[in-house]
Amino acid sequence: MGKYHRRKRATLKKIIDGLIAEALTIALVLSFVAPVHAAPKVDFIDVSHHNAQGGLPLSFYQTIKVSGVNGVVVKVSDGTSYIDPAASVNVANAKASGMAVSAYHFARFTSVSEAKTEADWFDKQLKYVGFDKLKDGIVVVDVELPTASKATLTDATNAFTSEMHQLGYPTVDLYSGSGFYSSHLDADKLSISQPWLARYNGGKTEPVWRNGKGAWQWSSGYHFNGIGGSFDVSQDFAGKYASRYVAPNATAPKKVKKIGSVSLVNWLKQHKKAWSYSERSTLAKSYGITNYSGTAAQNIALLVKLKSGVKPAKNPKAVKKAVKKVKAHTYTVKRGNTLWGITRAHKTTITHVKMLNHLRSDLIRPGQKLKY
Repeated sequence: MGKYHRRKRATLKKIIDGLIAEALTIALVLSFVAPVHAAPKVDFIDVSHHNAQGGLPLSFYQTIKVSGVNGVVVKVSDGTSYIDPAASVNVANAKASGMAVSAYHFARFTSVSEAKTEADWFDKQLKYVGFDKLKDGIVVVDVELPTASKATLTDATNAFTSEMHQLGYPTVDLYSGSGFYSSHLDADKLSISQPWLARYNGGKTEPVWRNGKGAWQWSSGYHFNGIGGSFDVSQDFAGKYASRYVAPNATAPKKVKKIGSVSLVNWLKQHKKAWSYSERSTLAKSYGITNYSGTAAQNIALLVKLKSGVKPAKNPKAVKKAVKKVKAHTYTVKRGNTLWGITRAHKTTITHVKMLNHLRSDLIRPGQKLKY
């Protein structure tokens, strides 16, 4: 009997061990096929003088183009009197790399009439910095300031859009924060569908789409390998920003345009043009490079413009208007706060708070006072 029971126990142990091994194998397989959170794509970026006061160099755009980032949205203007000092350089160098280049205007309008005035200002600045309405990408109105009631702001946004269409721009898009879009704009009455919305939560949750799924700005602090600085990055669901169909000037994905010689001074000498610093500065200003300091990024951008044969546009004069002051609130940062959490709680956007407080990154510290 003793031997029989020992044999029976040994057989039972083998069966149990086999079942355990099989269960572990199944668990291991499931661990590989189980769904995991994947980061959103980086289809395009948006840039302004906050990324580089004198504009980003051609090499930057070439590098990210090769990596698979096909589009860029350049800040050009703001209100009725401001031009982004890096706009002309960013537009030229991004185009020279083969990227699909779009442009945006930061809105401050409080009425339909002001919206039309801002659209006219945007149009003039687009010409000044060398943006081609038919060969480059699309134009965008950035609406994230609570300057008027929901109904008025919606009507003004539609008026801006209509004015841009009348000025000859085929596609106009809207950028805003997901929360602001829901609370300060009437999606059902907006003429723009599939908007570009911002929502920062580590790329885990998409914006609340109320009028079609457009593009998602999912990070304002993205770092490219080997490149300094942080960038706003977005995924393009609707194909508005990273497609060659909306930007004929762009090249195929990961394909960089050939640029040839990059010596501005040599080119000017060869073409028997004045090449001193003061002459280059004057020439640069005529092409929208308003803060020329002789950087490589600015020199290459100016060279690109000269080689293309494009003629300088007139420098638009600022439009004077009565400024309606928007009351700014202040929040004192507490331990554990994040910029994303603060902006969400106060129904504003990270972009707006960073602009008001001149922040170059999302880093904040306890005790810091933030306008919003």
